[in-house]
Amino acid sequence: MKRAFRRRPAIFILCMAQLFAAAAHGAPQDAGAVAAAINQSVAAAIPAGAKATLGPVTGAQYMQACTTPLAVTLTGTEPYEQASVHCGSPNWTLYVTVTVVRSAAVIVAARPIAAGQTLQPADVTLHDEPVSLYAGRQVFYDAASLTGATALMTLPAGTILTQNNIGEPVIVQAGQTVSVQVLSGAVSVSVSARANETGRIGDTITLTNPSSGQRFTALVTANGPVVQLH
Repeated sequence: MKRAFRRRPAIFILCMAQLFAAAAHGAPQDAGAVAAAINQSVAAAIPAGAKATLGPVTGAQYMQACTTPLAVTLTGTEPYEQASVHCGSPNWTLYVTVTVVRSAAVIVAARPIAAGQTLQPADVTLHDEPVSLYAGRQVFYDAASLTGATALMTLPAGTILTQNNIGEPVIVQAGQTVSVQVLSGAVSVSVSARANETGRIGDTITLTNPSSGQRFTALVTANGPVVQLH
């Protein structure tokens, strides 16, 4: 019993020394350094005014401390991206989720708007909205351009206005005599014609030349009907 008692302190000290040596050799990667490397890479990649938040970087504690600069690669599609953090020595890669939130000033309903209502300046306003809320849809950035537009559905206050819920302003009324711009290369000529149908920006309508009775088509723009000759 005495001999066993005398040997235990020596064994304990030896085991602790081995543990300390292993810890020193395989110190875990600092999670803060990983986050800093990701944030630096993200800051250089995202648009001005955008904000990014990182997912958990706790996986770093299972990686051995990197002795070379961390390399970060971003993949994916906004707003959700993935940062792969690679260490060259020792060789490991850690994946961290990155959420990008970007806002832009777009036109929204300043007050409730009824379906079929013609928009007036007081009905709309600019407001910063996350891009993710309207990604893939065409929105409006100029309030003045929507004066005279028509609401295609009932819109609560704060609704982002898009081409899905707003009809472009009527530029030409059926039966109206308008000035049509005829373009041919660098030459531009204006002629008068009678509109056979109502037209909004982007519509192609038919018009009639009152002198000859000839019918032709023109593209409706914000400045009126335009005919492009080739």
